[in-house]
Order: sequence, then C-alpha cells, then structure tokens
Amino acid sequence: MVKEIYRDRVRVLTELWADVSRNWETLDRETLMDELRRRYEEEKIRPLRGFKAENIYEKELITFYVIGRDGLGLYDETREMFDKLLSPELRYEEIASKLSANTLQELVGVDGDTLSRALRLIMVRVLLSFTGEEELLKALRNLDASGNPEFTHTAKSFSRFYTAFKLAENVSEGAFRDRLSVEAAKKAMAISIGISYPPPRNSYVALIASEVFKISQRVISRVLEVEEIDNKSF
Repeated sequence: MVKEIYRDRVRVLTELWADVSRNWETLDRETLMDELRRRYEEEKIRPLRGFKAENIYEKELITFYVIGRDGLGLYDETREMFDKLLSPELRYEEIASKLSANTLQELVGVDGDTLSRALRLIMVRVLLSFTGEEELLKALRNLDASGNPEFTHTAKSFSRFYTAFKLAENVSEGAFRDRLSVEAAKKAMAISIGISYPPPRNSYVALIASEVFKISQRVISRVLEVEEIDNKSF
C-alpha cells in the first residue's frame, strides 16, 4: 500500500498518464516534462530530490515511469509510447536489473550519474511499495563490492542520499521525538545497508524534509536541531 505522504503524487501522475495515453503520438519528452512540472506546481507537489536541484523534473520522470509501468501496467500494452517518451528510463531499467543480478561486468563504462538514476528507479519502487527495500540494498552492496572506483563511489554517495531521504520521510511521519532518535535511526540504517559510507548530516535531512515533504522549520528545529538550511553544510 502506498504511504499517505505519496498519495497525491501518485494521483497526479496517474491522471497525467491517462492524458498522455490518449495523446502520446503528438507529444515529445520536453512537452511531457513541462506538463509534469505544471501539474506538480498546481498541486503543490515537490519533486523527489537530494541536495542537487538540477534537472529535478527530468529525474521525476523516473517516478512517472514507475507509476506507468508498475502501477498501471501500461508497458506491455503500449511499448511504443515508452520508447518515444521514456527511452532513458528504459535504459535505467536495464541497468537496474544488472545491478540487482550483480552482472556488473556488463556495465563497464556506465558513468556515475547514470548509475545513480538506475538506483533512483529502484528507490522509487521501494518508496511507492512496488518492491522491497532489500532490492535496493542488494544493488548498493553489489556496486560497493565491485572493485570499480566509480561504482564504489556511487554506492557510497547514493547510500548517503537514501539514508537522508528515509530519515526525512520519517520526520514527516512524526516518527522521531528528538535528535537522539534521529541519530539512532541513522546508525540502524547504516547497519541495514551494510556498506561503509559517510552518514548524512542533519542539515541534509532537513533540506529534504523541507523541500520534498514541506515540513515546517519549527519541527525541523525541534527534531533535527537545524536552525538554518545551508547547502554548503552537507
């Protein structure tokens, strides 16, 4: 079941799919992205993000893709639509499958940004309850153990992002009483992920809590003890 905090997002993307399915032959990727941005802004929904705000609506097409493929089952019916509008996401799908299967020798030459987007695809499936968290954790462990410096760096960086995101999600659900409970959850997540990576600072958690989940500064100050969100402090 989709968590309450994501239901409006799923609803808006489902409605967008209904319109896209009727008119996809006349659309291009840029037009789709603009329409996604318009609907999010109209509904006051924030894209899923970390500390980098660049290309956030292009990255949010991954969420749109997951809703269409996993939630609505449209891929098998209308592959041409996916090929035309979401070909990068289909590539991330292929990479994600190789990450999970640990066939990383087939990914030599794939850059860190592309790997991160494939990991993001798995993460979105986890967030929206289309798969279990273990799928993402397995992909991170496989990358970390690969012996490839760029793969290892990507695994550590994404683990930090995922930890910050899940902590921010928990803040939005009222799961923490104070900073000590946040720190305990942070350590528990590191153990679950099972690789060595730099833990996110609370300022990073605060940014996601504010920018994605619209948590008030009052709550952020009380739970995370962050008085001011500064991009330079991550």
